[in-house]
Amino acid sequence: MEPTGDREKLQRQIAAIAARLIVEEGRDSAQAKRKAAAALAGGRARMADVLPDKEQMDAALREYLRTVVGAPHVALLRRLRTVAAQWMQMLEGFHPYLVGAVLDGSATQHSPVKLNLYTESAKDVEMALLEQRVDFRVAEPPGGEGHAMEVIGFLVPSAERKANEESIAILLTVYQPEALRVAPGTRSRSSDPLLHPIERCGRASLPMLRQLLEDSDAADCHPPSSD
Repeated sequence: MEPTGDREKLQRQIAAIAARLIVEEGRDSAQAKRKAAAALAGGRARMADVLPDKEQMDAALREYLRTVVGAPHVALLRRLRTVAAQWMQMLEGFHPYLVGAVLDGSATQHSPVKLNLYTESAKDVEMALLEQRVDFRVAEPPGGEGHAMEVIGFLVPSAERKANEESIAILLTVYQPEALRVAPGTRSRSSDPLLHPIERCGRASLPMLRQLLEDSDAADCHPPSSD
């Protein structure tokens, strides 16, 4: 297929194809964008300057999940957000906030639940997890994560998921307390008008997440009229 139209249109085309690859093949965003760009360019053009950015990709992914996946995606979001709320309650002493795809609605079955924690000592978080008998792994935070001390990853125990569903990965990024006072940057916020205000905000506290779950349940019980 030949690239058509202007740069913005081409970005939307790439994002739409990449969204399908992410959902159907489990590819990460970077892989999906490259494959989609190669399919459109036919291997004859450099596409780096027209690859969609994160917000464009997230919007395309949400559109695909809403229109193609539908009800199973709604159920998945509910499950992931419920698990997030459970762990935020258990880790409440570390000021947890939900961030990422589970918050903004672009999560797939391969998406981890990402929580930001704020504490003087990352070892305190590790001790809290050990008390819960959690088998976790610790890694260095990615570059550009100011005030981040470490990333802790683990899988949700089988008792917290249905027998026929895959484990849920939890990623805890542990920050120094001063980072809590910094509002989420514009890069973490979404401008998608179809999102709930809490989904757009970039990060959500436990009360905010509970409100989002309540509002989502209400919306499911009272879908908009087709008239």
